[in-house]
Amino acid sequence: MTQEKMTEERNEFIAQAQEKLDLLNAKIKGLEATANEKTGDARRELKIKLNEIHESKDKAEQRLQELRAASQPAWEDLKLGVEQAWKSVANAADSASKRFQ
Repeated sequence: MTQEKMTEERNEFIAQAQEKLDLLNAKIKGLEATANEKTGDARRELKIKLNEIHESKDKAEQRLQELRAASQPAWEDLKLGVEQAWKSVANAADSASKRFQ
Protein backbone atom coordinates (compact mmCIF):
# COMPACT_ATOMS: atom_id res chain seq x y z
CA MET A 1 0.00 0.00 0.00
CA THR A 2 1.35 3.41 -0.90
CA GLN A 3 1.99 6.09 1.69
CA GLU A 4 -0.72 8.23 0.13
CA LYS A 5 -3.27 5.41 0.32
CA MET A 6 -2.34 4.70 3.95
CA THR A 7 -2.79 8.36 4.85
CA GLU A 8 -6.14 8.45 3.08
CA GLU A 9 -7.28 5.30 4.92
CA ARG A 10 -6.15 6.75 8.24
CA ASN A 11 -7.95 10.06 7.67
CA GLU A 12 -11.12 8.24 6.66
CA PHE A 13 -10.97 6.04 9.75
CA ILE A 14 -10.48 9.06 12.01
CA ALA A 15 -13.41 10.88 10.38
CA GLN A 16 -15.67 7.83 10.81
CA ALA A 17 -14.61 7.42 14.43
CA GLN A 18 -15.34 11.08 15.12
CA GLU A 19 -18.75 10.73 13.49
CA LYS A 20 -19.52 7.73 15.71
CA LEU A 21 -18.49 9.70 18.79
CA ASP A 22 -20.74 12.58 17.73
CA LEU A 23 -23.69 10.17 17.39
CA LEU A 24 -22.82 8.66 20.74
CA ASN A 25 -22.82 12.10 22.36
CA ALA A 26 -26.35 12.62 21.04
CA LYS A 27 -27.43 9.25 22.45
CA ILE A 28 -25.88 10.12 25.82
CA LYS A 29 -27.78 13.42 25.91
CA GLY A 30 -30.97 11.48 25.28
CA LEU A 31 -30.14 9.08 28.11
CA GLU A 32 -29.41 12.03 30.40
CA ALA A 33 -32.81 13.49 29.57
CA THR A 34 -34.41 10.12 30.28
CA ALA A 35 -32.55 9.93 33.61
CA ASN A 36 -33.94 13.32 34.59
CA GLU A 37 -37.46 12.05 33.91
CA LYS A 38 -37.01 8.88 35.99
CA THR A 39 -37.42 8.65 39.74
CA GLY A 40 -36.16 6.43 42.52
CA ASP A 41 -34.10 3.34 41.75
CA ALA A 42 -34.50 3.66 37.99
CA ARG A 43 -33.00 7.14 38.09
CA ARG A 44 -30.10 6.08 40.32
CA GLU A 45 -29.40 3.02 38.18
CA LEU A 46 -29.40 5.04 34.97
CA LYS A 47 -27.15 7.71 36.49
CA ILE A 48 -24.66 5.00 37.48
CA LYS A 49 -24.80 3.55 33.97
CA LEU A 50 -24.31 7.01 32.49
CA ASN A 51 -21.19 7.52 34.60
CA GLU A 52 -19.81 4.24 33.24
CA ILE A 53 -20.68 5.29 29.68
CA HIS A 54 -18.97 8.66 30.16
CA GLU A 55 -15.82 6.92 31.41
CA SER A 56 -15.81 4.57 28.43
CA LYS A 57 -16.47 7.46 26.04
CA ASP A 58 -13.60 9.44 27.55
CA LYS A 59 -11.28 6.47 26.96
CA ALA A 60 -12.47 6.17 23.36
CA GLU A 61 -11.88 9.89 22.82
CA GLN A 62 -8.41 9.58 24.35
CA ARG A 63 -7.57 6.71 22.02
CA LEU A 64 -8.82 8.72 19.07
CA GLN A 65 -6.57 11.61 20.11
CA GLU A 66 -3.63 9.20 20.35
CA LEU A 67 -4.47 7.93 16.89
CA ARG A 68 -4.54 11.46 15.48
CA ALA A 69 -1.11 12.16 16.96
CA ALA A 70 0.45 8.81 16.01
CA SER A 71 2.99 8.36 13.29
CA GLN A 72 1.85 6.62 10.16
CA PRO A 73 3.49 3.27 11.06
CA ALA A 74 2.00 3.26 14.58
CA TRP A 75 -1.56 4.10 13.63
CA GLU A 76 -2.49 0.54 12.61
CA ASP A 77 -1.77 -0.68 16.15
CA LEU A 78 -3.72 2.18 17.68
CA LYS A 79 -6.61 1.65 15.28
CA LEU A 80 -7.47 -1.63 16.99
CA GLY A 81 -7.55 0.11 20.38
CA VAL A 82 -9.92 2.76 19.05
CA GLU A 83 -12.19 0.11 17.56
CA GLN A 84 -12.28 -1.85 20.83
CA ALA A 85 -12.93 1.26 22.91
CA TRP A 86 -15.70 2.30 20.53
CA LYS A 87 -17.40 -1.11 20.70
CA SER A 88 -17.30 -1.05 24.48
CA VAL A 89 -18.91 2.35 24.84
CA ALA A 90 -21.42 1.77 22.03
CA ASN A 91 -22.55 -1.50 23.59
CA ALA A 92 -22.95 0.14 27.00
CA ALA A 93 -24.96 3.02 25.54
CA ASP A 94 -27.17 0.69 23.49
CA SER A 95 -27.79 -1.51 26.52
CA ALA A 96 -28.76 1.45 28.69
CA SER A 97 -30.93 2.90 25.97
CA LYS A 98 -32.88 -0.35 25.59
CA ARG A 99 -33.17 -0.90 29.33
CA PHE A 100 -34.43 2.54 30.23
CA GLN A 101 -36.70 3.47 27.33
